[in-house]
Amino acid sequence: MIVRWVCEKDKKKWIYPVERCIYCKGLIKKQISTKAKIVGITKVNISSPLHPIVPYNVILLEDEFGNRMPKKTMKDYRIGDQYSLEKAKTDSAVAMTKIKYDLGDALRHTLGLLRFKFEDFDNVLIKPSIIEPAYPYQAVDTNPQILDELIMLLKEKGISDILVAEQSMPGNDTVAAAKKSGILDVCLKHKIGVADLGKSEYVEKEHEGMRLEIAKEVFERKVINLPIMKTNSQVGISGAMENMIRVTSPKTQKELFDKDIEKTLPLFVKALPGFLTIGDAVSGMQGDGPTSMGEPAFLNILYASRDPVALDAVFAETCMFPLPKCLEEAKNLGVGKADIGEIEIVGDELDTAKFRLKSADREATPHSRIRLLDGKADPASFNGALKMCSSLIGIGGYELYLAIGRHFTQEQLHGKSRIVAYGSDAISVLKNRGIGVIVEIPENAYDAEKIMMLKSVIENKDKTSLK
Repeated sequence: MIVRWVCEKDKKKWIYPVERCIYCKGLIKKQISTKAKIVGITKVNISSPLHPIVPYNVILLEDEFGNRMPKKTMKDYRIGDQYSLEKAKTDSAVAMTKIKYDLGDALRHTLGLLRFKFEDFDNVLIKPSIIEPAYPYQAVDTNPQILDELIMLLKEKGISDILVAEQSMPGNDTVAAAKKSGILDVCLKHKIGVADLGKSEYVEKEHEGMRLEIAKEVFERKVINLPIMKTNSQVGISGAMENMIRVTSPKTQKELFDKDIEKTLPLFVKALPGFLTIGDAVSGMQGDGPTSMGEPAFLNILYASRDPVALDAVFAETCMFPLPKCLEEAKNLGVGKADIGEIEIVGDELDTAKFRLKSADREATPHSRIRLLDGKADPASFNGALKMCSSLIGIGGYELYLAIGRHFTQEQLHGKSRIVAYGSDAISVLKNRGIGVIVEIPENAYDAEKIMMLKSVIENKDKTSLK
């Protein structure tokens, strides 16, 4: 698809969006091609950081209006061949689109590749990711631009009953997060309701031996899952599957992590009604995600699928990560497809989009001298630990390990000293395993008290107890 912005009076064209002609001040018309032929080919045999897979071809496309555009492809073509994209043949297909200049066009193009009809939607729940107060450029929360384009698209299709709903990580304020991320401004612009799922009425559902408290809106509306695609130090990646955790109550979230989130997450997703996921990798995150410790990845990609497992697997493959354990478990349970060779991918080719991202360091915290021993802690403990560490930035000292959660491996604990246990789970597990700790910090202590206990350890290398 080639798009140009054209002034029909002056016959001037732009490859990026403009509202008025700079010459005659007249209105601009968007010109979208429906077909293209190949008029040039260059083969590239030398890899580069942005293009690690070789050989590949750069083909020059020309549409029916005479507009030209280069495109990267792994396939071999001949000059004069027609170029076209095939639509999905299966319901579990993943559509992937590299964004050029117009996010709205990219969104429409991506959804148009799927076996998907807006007519099937009457009332909609959009579930973005808004985990903490962060600006859009930090790539922590869903990009407000993609939410804006999605709402406009839904309204164009005659869907007016739209609700945006999310809850932030425990310990963060959902309204503050929605405001700083720009999500609230988009909702106010479109006069769309915003719901805090942390205050929702929950429906209890029993599934595979688990009692799940799920927001009733999930069962009353058609869900469009709108996660930002990120690295995640706990489960490998945050995406289609992880983003749905927060449609549950805080109690259920803790239970999912207590029973090992890498095993319970696939079971939980299996218990949900079917949903469409649009994966926001307009920027995306790499490094020590999923919080603001991570950094923007600048992927310029949109993903879409009805299969959340397949979408996450394609994202992991795009970033050249090993398949996360939760996706392996999901595949074994029949929740979705995770083997790349079995997933139908439409739109841009997977190998053309591959770009090695920085993975998350499981031990990273905001403080350079505090390392995290994460026993798959629940979101409240995880966020609380990171906040404590953030409060001590600027204070020097001596390295220590902050232990959270309950699922510690022997490898994690081997050779570790100067351990501080945070939360009842870590305190109990380490005590039962005979692991000595310097300080036990209960999660119900006052924030100032938690910080002072941690500070007393980091400043004293000889400290062996709180006494």
